[in-house]
Amino acid sequence: MHDALEVAQAACERQPKDAEAWWLLGCISRYTAMPAASDDAFRRASQLSRKRPAPARVDPKHFRVLVDSAVGHLSKDARRRLELAQIRVDQLPALDAVRAGLSPDAASARQRQPEDVLTLFQVNLENRSGTEADLVRLVGRTLARA
Repeated sequence: MHDALEVAQAACERQPKDAEAWWLLGCISRYTAMPAASDDAFRRASQLSRKRPAPARVDPKHFRVLVDSAVGHLSKDARRRLELAQIRVDQLPALDAVRAGLSPDAASARQRQPEDVLTLFQVNLENRSGTEADLVRLVGRTLARA
């Protein structure tokens, strides 16, 4: 991750008006435990492109409330598909899961064995949401598709 951070920083220095470079720097900075630098990079990306809104950050307890509320608003069919699943929230995918093939930007991951667990990745969902209302909609869509 530190090598990727250096490459992303260099890309931003070479092309300071490239929103995608700044967004990538934001993602990598978050993984390297630099949340303030991450949010600065995301803000820069949002200033350069409307496709990249600044993340809507909420505290973990409030995020859990949003998730529980979204579950309650799912269709009957979606609730049935999730009724046996344990819904867990992690900040980001674990590095070993990324090494095993999970995208570091994944919104969720579902493991059905040995037990059914759906994990939502709070930071990655926030990174794609410009407002709390956007975050609520994205959480709902992610749950409905699981």
